[in-house]
Amino acid sequence: MLEAPRRRRDRESKALPADPEALAALDGTTLSLLRRLASRTLEGLGVRETEKFLEAEMLSQFNTLAAAVTAGEGSEMRLRQAISDALEQMDE
Repeated sequence: MLEAPRRRRDRESKALPADPEALAALDGTTLSLLRRLASRTLEGLGVRETEKFLEAEMLSQFNTLAAAVTAGEGSEMRLRQAISDALEQMDE
């Protein structure tokens, strides 16, 4: 009990708020893939009206995947590959 981790509500939140403008800077191909991933994720969760939540889920997926992609030249190509990989994993 003395070594138990702090409760979740006592932890500091490290998540940055999602910025919708981040999506506006993406290429159309990347946006299309991201939209497909977000839609499939929502459908997998049983959401029936995915359009209501699509942008929020796109931002969530973008933030998660972009954090794992190294910045610099070709970063959007690496992001597209990460999105494609995530879609492939959903098919397995």
